[in-house]
Amino acid sequence: MLKSNQAKILITLTCISILALAGGLLLVKNRPDETLLFGRNPDLPTLTFYTSDLATTPQLPFWSALKKGELLENCNIRVELWKNLDDLRGIMLAGKGDLWLGDTEGFARAQSAGAPVRLLLISGWRKFYLVSRNSKIHGLDDIKGTQLAFTPPGTPAVSLIRSIQKEDRQAIIFASHEPRQLALMLLDGRLDTALLPEPLLSSLIAKDKTIRIVENIEDYYGRKTGGPGRIPLAGIAVNAKTAAAYPHLVQSILDTLIREGEKLTMDADAAMEALDALPTMFTGFIPKEMIAASLERDVVLVKTALDAEKEIRSYLSILMPGFLETLKNRNDFFWEPM
Repeated sequence: MLKSNQAKILITLTCISILALAGGLLLVKNRPDETLLFGRNPDLPTLTFYTSDLATTPQLPFWSALKKGELLENCNIRVELWKNLDDLRGIMLAGKGDLWLGDTEGFARAQSAGAPVRLLLISGWRKFYLVSRNSKIHGLDDIKGTQLAFTPPGTPAVSLIRSIQKEDRQAIIFASHEPRQLALMLLDGRLDTALLPEPLLSSLIAKDKTIRIVENIEDYYGRKTGGPGRIPLAGIAVNAKTAAAYPHLVQSILDTLIREGEKLTMDADAAMEALDALPTMFTGFIPKEMIAASLERDVVLVKTALDAEKEIRSYLSILMPGFLETLKNRNDFFWEPM
């Protein structure tokens, strides 16, 4: 009887291991290498938009306006996915594409390295959270001198925290992970504390109620700088060559995104409905209901780079002191209408 029970236990454990492995493989599988084409008017230019399926709120106005057809009145749009922030940097340095969704710091660093980047708008303001199962952790100050896992690699949140805490003797030791890898490590208990963005946050706390939100990084930034609890984290930049060739088209796109962003900001129901405009490949890792849940903590807000210039300058002065002073002209980084 004992041997029979042992055999049953062994078979059960084997099945669990196989299922866990399969789940892990599904979790860390590569995102789809897919190109989407909207509009096929041969008389209109075709612009290529490089974006990511792991960023949702910052591009919600884009997809909402695209679904309504407003962005296709003056151009066709091809959508390509970048794999990670290093991949995006390489794309920008090579001058590939016309529009890029990315982080503000990444745009600035690419521009300083010679990429033809002009910041068009800011649409990502509140994204990053410290989470933990450890009841003794109440904020970032409680983990100084210890290791903190974070995702995605290259996230501006890490650069920001390092810059703010640079005078501290006990610095946080940051450990980079891909989103799916970190998610699996949190869920299986290998990690109890991490730094991660929405909507991944909403997806994880829905699966494991023991994971609690400790601190919002944008609120932390606001306390340390005496400013609002938001950061001009991410947005859309335009290729300078595209802007020179199609200035009126770029202005039209910007006007459309600002207008759509205002609608989604003022109407929470409209923001929820806009989720239906996201391509199906965007909801393969983060389900649509989790993206909807993330809007409770995230904010839909679109500002032109010029309107957000003061906040952008304050933010970049912490991350990249001297960068803006090296610009010969304001429009070397901030896109301005001709």
